[in-house]
Order: sequence, then structure tokens, then C-alpha cells
Amino acid sequence: MKKFNKKGFTLAEVLITLGIIGVVAAVSMPILIQNVNERANSERDANIAYKITQAVEKMRALGYLNSSYATTEAFVDELQNHLKIAKRCDSAHIAECWPTAKVIDTNGEEYDVSKAKTGKDLQLKTDTNNVGLVLADGGAIILNYDPTKEGYDIGSKVTASRISLPVGGGKSKEFAYTTSVTDALAYVTDVNGRGGPNSQAESKKNDIRSFNGAKFGKGCAGKKTSGDKCVYQYPSAGYVNCSDTTGDDYSYCSPTPSGYTQDYWAGAKKACDNMDMKLPTESELVSLIKNETWEGKPTSGWFWLSAEHPYGSQNNARIVDYNGITSFNGKDSSYGGVLCVGK
Repeated sequence: MKKFNKKGFTLAEVLITLGIIGVVAAVSMPILIQNVNERANSERDANIAYKITQAVEKMRALGYLNSSYATTEAFVDELQNHLKIAKRCDSAHIAECWPTAKVIDTNGEEYDVSKAKTGKDLQLKTDTNNVGLVLADGGAIILNYDPTKEGYDIGSKVTASRISLPVGGGKSKEFAYTTSVTDALAYVTDVNGRGGPNSQAESKKNDIRSFNGAKFGKGCAGKKTSGDKCVYQYPSAGYVNCSDTTGDDYSYCSPTPSGYTQDYWAGAKKACDNMDMKLPTESELVSLIKNETWEGKPTSGWFWLSAEHPYGSQNNARIVDYNGITSFNGKDSSYGGVLCVGK
């Protein structure tokens, strides 16, 4: 009878294999967890924006956006009838609606949340008081309403915007985000409560997110460039209705494009002005694109400039693409992106 020699793994081989598996797991698991958290944070960010947008859409449908509210408090008085809110805090007790007493602001410095009393403390142009809210699902926000921005009446056209948010592994995903009915709103939100890092510093991993440019601390409301300038890219700035000559917005349409009603260039100017920033000149933006770097620097698209077409055309304005190439575009086109510059 033929005999077979049976061999198994030695104890040393088993231990070496387990050690290798352990090392691989130790290296890959934190990255996997980080990616999962990053996706979850972005999904919560988009979900909070969606809920608030839906509530304001209800206000619009009922005719409650036909005129401006004098304060954030007055706006929230109506908003809470359409949005499930578990807790509300005035500016004097703002920290009571936030999960942590301190956060890391956009400059990477510790910031006392109780100081976030007005829009100026969220790097906004308005100095109206903020209101803290805890939503029914536990989401915390510090909200500011700008009374200088008129609401949309029932007949106004509403434009939607999407946003690209990080989902881990260096990847991003487009989310349905908001519509133009929330133009007067800005807020900060902590998407994971007390879970770290409780930071709004310049990192894709931050868990404190910004809506319409609201950020903790005084300083740059956007991204700091390598040349210490400030740039903010609007996801969607919308347009100004130039056929309506009754409101302050009409001043942004001057000179009024012939036959135009929707002026996206005027909308871009207005959006930057509302952040106490401005549309760049051609030389400014070309220099920024060619000579400076910043986090999230565009790798595609065209962007409006402050100058109109040099040949006196009221229907066109200058634009620059992400490579620094200049051209011009019709003001009624939504194709132009918005890069605001400031101190």
C-alpha cells in the first residue's frame, strides 16, 4: 500500500500569516472608517439643507416669502411652523443649541461658540442676530437671515442648485442641495454632533459644514490662497430679474441688457456683494488662476469677471476659464460660474 505524507502549516507560518493580516487590517481599517464617516457627513449635510429648503418652499407656496422679515427671529417664528424643531436658542444663549462649547474655526483656531451672536460672527455681511436650532432629528444649526434680501413671491421662478461633496477616498458626489428660495439664509451645522473633530478648518474631513458662506470666526469667508487672498466659489448664485424695476436688485442690472429678464452676471455681482466680496477683474482672476493655489481650486468651468464686454455690448460680460483664458458670455446664460474675491 502506498503511503502519503501529509503536511500542514507550522505554528510559525500561521503566526506570520496572522501577523500580516493584522498589519493590513491596522493600516486599512482607519482609512475605511474615515471614508465611511466622510460619506455619512456629506449625506447629513445635504439632508439638512434639503429639509430647510423644503420648509422654506412651503413658506413660499403659502405666500410667506412675499416680503422680507426684519430679523432672523421673525423669520424663524414662521419657519418653525414648517420645520420640525426640538429646541430654539436666541443669540444670548446660542451655545445651548450647539453640541460642543468650542469648535475649531476656518483658521484652525479654537472658537467659543457663544460668541457666534450675529452674521458678522459667521463671516457674513449682515449684522442681524443669529438663532440656534436643534432639529427634530438632532441636527444642530446656527442660522442667520439677511433682511435686505427680498423673498420670492408665488409667481417667481425658482432655480435649483446641486453641490459636490466629499464621500471618501478622494472622491466627490453631487447632491441635490437647495433652491434659490434660501438665498436670504446662511448657517453653520455640525453634521455629527459631539463626534469629532468638531472642526470647520480647511479640510475635506471637517464635520462642521457651511451653507451660503456661513463660517465660524471673522476672516476669509472662502478659501485662502497661497498669496494670502480670499476666494469663495458659489455653488449657484442665481440671477437678477431685470424686468422688475421696483426693487433694489435692479441696480445690479445697470446697464440693463437689451431684452434680457434673467441676468446671471448681475446675479453673480449681487452674490459677491452680499458676502462683502466682489467679482474679480480680469487681471486679478488670471493672476490667481495662473500664479496661486488654494484648496478646491477649480479644474473646469468659466467664471464671470467684473467687466462687461469691452466693445460696449450690454448683453455680454467678460469671463475667464480655469486655465486663465479670457472670453465673453451672454449675461442671460447660466453657464458662467462665480468666484468672489476679497480680503
